[in-house]
Amino acid sequence: MDTGQIDTLMRALAERQHSLVAREQLRSRGISRQCVENRLRSAAWTPVTSRVLRLAGTPECPEQQALAAVLDAGQGAVVSHESAAALWRLPGFELKPLVVSRPRIGTKRKTPLASLHHPISLPVDHVTTKRGIPVTTLVRTVFDLAGAIHPDRAERALHAALRAGLSWTALERHLVAQARQGRDGISLMRQLIENNRGKAALGSGLEVRFLRLLTDAGLPEPRRQVDVGAEGWMGRVDFLYDDVGLVLEVDGAWTHTTEPDVSRDRHRMARLVAAGYTVLPVPEQLIRRAPHEVVRLVRRARSRLV
Repeated sequence: MDTGQIDTLMRALAERQHSLVAREQLRSRGISRQCVENRLRSAAWTPVTSRVLRLAGTPECPEQQALAAVLDAGQGAVVSHESAAALWRLPGFELKPLVVSRPRIGTKRKTPLASLHHPISLPVDHVTTKRGIPVTTLVRTVFDLAGAIHPDRAERALHAALRAGLSWTALERHLVAQARQGRDGISLMRQLIENNRGKAALGSGLEVRFLRLLTDAGLPEPRRQVDVGAEGWMGRVDFLYDDVGLVLEVDGAWTHTTEPDVSRDRHRMARLVAAGYTVLPVPEQLIRRAPHEVVRLVRRARSRLV
């Protein structure tokens, strides 16, 4: 392979990998260590780590840093846990600090670019790509989070994943498969699936917090994400107590500031009230700063309507 062919191959590979190549990828294609060193000396490429190179002059970005961590970790490595949640755009998660998983079988080397997990099993069907980066599938990501973060945060991640298209069927199949291996987080996921099976995914992490407040306080669980309207559709409400006709709307729906949004909100509220519903808006700040007051308001509203 002549110099021109080597350069063409390296650039073609880098184009598919956020301007990065790994030494082991080059070695598997017949490019010698000396050829790589020559290009480093010419400043055509710059080292990211001792195992990963970046095409000189190309801009750095978070996705490039994530892929660099995967390439540096070695064969079978993927972005996982909180970093995977960020790639899947689940609210409340950041790509960095980077978290990577790699099967226990194979290399034992570490990477300076990420925290490294060594799961017992990481089947190929638990891996996909997002933005050109190997990453755990959405369902695997949710289960990994359940074993690594606070249960309340894991529950919010589950609902965000459901809103992003994750199905109950996929969750239940994954639960059955992973329960046999005794993985961390299985008990929590089993509980979350049992508590939410057949119900609509909550519309936001704030709604998850709100519903947990009600159930922890012993209040009945309202229906969630309910389409309201018999003779004409009036909209979807966050929560509804059918027994007393009480609509609970969490934060944003009643806090718009532009005139068209304010007008729509007023019209929607007027239609709900005219249809016989009582509407209780619940601000975000109250949920976060005075949860006991939220419970008191809901309990009081229910008692007045009985």
